[in-house]
Amino acid sequence: MFQLPNLAEMTDLEAVHWYTSEFLRLSRERKLDSEYGKALLEWKKQMNERLEKSRKEWW
Repeated sequence: MFQLPNLAEMTDLEAVHWYTSEFLRLSRERKLDSEYGKALLEWKKQMNERLEKSRKEWW
């Protein structure tokens, strides 16, 4: 199991920034298909759900 940040403790901006940096790092290392890369993708899905909910509440 990987220790990814707790999304509930991050702002939307912090979450997007953290995900983007991790994605770019894994991409450079060509490790997007690793177990960590798969866990990161699941974390991103949760982040996207939260961002979509926030967007709908804001509008």
